[in-house]
Amino acid sequence: MRDAIAKYLVLALATGLFLTPFPAQAGAEVNSTFLYSLANFHGKVPYSDVRVRVDRSRGEVYVVDRGIVRVFNENGMEFFWFGDNPELESIYDLAVDEKGDLFLLSFDLSHPEDPKYYLIQCNYRGDVKAKRKLTNLPAEFSRFFPNYMYYRDGRFLFLSSAKMQVVVTDRDGAFRKGYDLAEILEIPGKDRPNTEIFGFNLDAEGNMLFTVPVLFRAYVVSQEGKTVASFGKAGSAPGMFGVVSGIAKDDQGNYLVVERLRSVVMVFDKEFRFQREFGYRGDKPANLIRPNEVAVGNAGKLYVTQVRNKGVSVFSVTND
Repeated sequence: MRDAIAKYLVLALATGLFLTPFPAQAGAEVNSTFLYSLANFHGKVPYSDVRVRVDRSRGEVYVVDRGIVRVFNENGMEFFWFGDNPELESIYDLAVDEKGDLFLLSFDLSHPEDPKYYLIQCNYRGDVKAKRKLTNLPAEFSRFFPNYMYYRDGRFLFLSSAKMQVVVTDRDGAFRKGYDLAEILEIPGKDRPNTEIFGFNLDAEGNMLFTVPVLFRAYVVSQEGKTVASFGKAGSAPGMFGVVSGIAKDDQGNYLVVERLRSVVMVFDKEFRFQREFGYRGDKPANLIRPNEVAVGNAGKLYVTQVRNKGVSVFSVTND
C-alpha cells in the first residue's frame, strides 16, 4: 500500500498537480476551536489510533481500544468501561440502536488461520444479550471480513476496507444487500490489490462517504449504489489530498476530511468547495499528529483520533 501511494504521489508531482492550490470560496465562514481531549480522573487518556463512535441521542462517546470499550460523557470525561469479559471476544467496532442497546463487531482470534466474527448485542454495561453470525451471505461475499460497522434505521452496515465491499443486514445479521465499491468506482481489476478505503462514514441521508488515498479522492455513494459525487485533487497545498483518511459530514453540510501527511482536518462546504483546514503537526493541545478518523457529535463537536499517544482531540466546527 505504501509503495502504491508513493507511486501516485510521484505521478502527481510529475504532472504538476502539486502546484495548483484548491482555492477557498466565498460564503459562510467556518470556524474551528480546540475544546479538550478525552480524559479520565488521571488526565488526558493517551490514546493512539483508536475507534470513536458517538451516541448523539444520549450525548455519550465510545472509544474502542484494543478490545476495551470506554465510555465518556458529553464533556469528555470517562465514566465507565467494559471489554474484559471473554464472551465479548476481541472487539473491533461498536454501534448503538434507538433503545440504547450496544452492538459489537467482535472477532474470535483463537484460530488466526480461520478467524470468525460475531454481532454481539449487549446492554449498556456490556452484558451479553445475544450473539449472532452474519447469515445468508451470497458467494461473492463468502470471504467477507469486516472491520467497520454502522447502525441506521434497523439495519447494520459492515465494511471490509481492504476489499472495498459493504454488506447490509437486518438486526439479526441476515444479509439484505451488498455493494462492491471498487466495481461502482470502475477500478480495473489489476489495480484492486493496491486500492483500499482509508476512511468511511454515513451521512444523515444514509449515503456512504469514503476516501481512497491512492486515487486522491473522496466519494459519496447513495444507498442505491450510485456515485453521487467525488472530489479531491492531489497535492500538498491547503485543500489538496496527500494521504487522506477519515471523513464525515456535519449538521451544517460541511464535509470534514483528514489529511494525514500534513496532519490537518480539511473543511469543504456542501458544494465540495474548500473552506479551511486546522490542526497541523505539533505537540500543542490544538495540534494533531497523523490524525486518522473523525466522528461528528452534538453542538458542532468533532472527535479526531491520532497516533503517538496524542489522544482523541475534540474540536468545535461551526459556520458563521
